[in-house]
Amino acid sequence: MRTTRFDDLTREELARLAPGATVVVPIGSIEQHGPHLPVCADTEIITHVARSAVELAAETASVLVTPTLPFGLAQHHLPFGGTISFSSKVYLDLLTEIGTSLVNDGFQRILFLNGHGGNVSAAAMVADRLAYEYRLDAHIAAASYWECGADSLAKLDLDGAPAPGHAGSFETSCLLALRPELVHTDRIPPAEGELQPLAEQSAFTSTVRLPEVWQRSDGRTDDSHSASTELGHIALKMIIADVAEFIVRFHRT
Repeated sequence: MRTTRFDDLTREELARLAPGATVVVPIGSIEQHGPHLPVCADTEIITHVARSAVELAAETASVLVTPTLPFGLAQHHLPFGGTISFSSKVYLDLLTEIGTSLVNDGFQRILFLNGHGGNVSAAAMVADRLAYEYRLDAHIAAASYWECGADSLAKLDLDGAPAPGHAGSFETSCLLALRPELVHTDRIPPAEGELQPLAEQSAFTSTVRLPEVWQRSDGRTDDSHSASTELGHIALKMIIADVAEFIVRFHRT
């Protein structure tokens, strides 16, 4: 079966595929995830979701996936340590250069698939920048996996915790399913009975920034008491199906 991995192909193979293919660019982050999760959590999740969804979408469409960009906009995590972040200007320029390179390669459908909350506005701005400022002759999209899978995520039993949230029940479940050896279950914070202040900020439908909310929340939205390996497998399977459906719809535009 033909590979869906951009980086496994030669320049000639990519040139032949480019005009009729959608290329998915996964974007993640390296940042603190509380006392119990590895700093690669966002990158691990989006890499798995992107590769699996592209394989599923490739059954009905010509789709490729690039290597994941592991670093993103994570300035708000820097006070905790364990974080590597671009500044907003550098990150916008970086995503723009990736997009222009792919159009240079002949691709006319590009999807930035995001796995980190701090990247949301930047990815959307880059899509606008490429389409309206650079006027590239290509279809450009930016989407986060939780946007594609919003209906599915709403069905998960997380005892009121947000999905995806940050370093809480959802992400802990996903890492238990993907990389259990990296989850320090003995360091999971004890059940606290209520969400962290950070979850209150994320509950708004508009963009709200509260002073020191990350520090007051210990860099997490909830305490992971609902996390399980089974929940992680269920959540990932649903999200992958939703993202694959989105990719195919975008490809057919």
